[in-house]
Amino acid sequence: MIRAIVLLLLLFVALPAAAQTAIHRCVGTDGRPVYSDQPCASVGATSLLPAPSASTSSSDGPSAGLLCAKDMAELRGGLAEAFAARSANRVGGLILWSGYGSAGAVENLRTMESLVRRPLVSLEGDEGSGIDAVTSAPGGDGATTRRAHFSVVRDSGCLWLRPPG
Repeated sequence: MIRAIVLLLLLFVALPAAAQTAIHRCVGTDGRPVYSDQPCASVGATSLLPAPSASTSSSDGPSAGLLCAKDMAELRGGLAEAFAARSANRVGGLILWSGYGSAGAVENLRTMESLVRRPLVSLEGDEGSGIDAVTSAPGGDGATTRRAHFSVVRDSGCLWLRPPG
């Protein structure tokens, strides 16, 4: 009788954990976050978490499992993708925002909104000197270019941008 009661209690304790479903964190085609109980691909979005691999371990540091650039190639690729999608939010996801208040962040995102509307010509620079996003005038002949300089900082095992100054 006591065993049956203990078994029943254990069953009730485990029941809520079994009823929980996984939450998938995704990015929609418009660059906005999407949270779903369905896999990202089934809702037409891209997963924020990297695909699990045998080389991933818990010793990767505090950023393990988060979306961040581990090297300059990933950081450049993320910035190029943000320009291709014309998404200031994607650029914002590559920025280390510590030290910026909400008003400063909003102002920087507005500046980046106008920046990503311009066609990207090239990304120049490196970790030490930062990245210059060279853009041309929208609909122009490409002769008029502008440069937006992003400083590059390393934090928690990731490379991040600082907003153009």
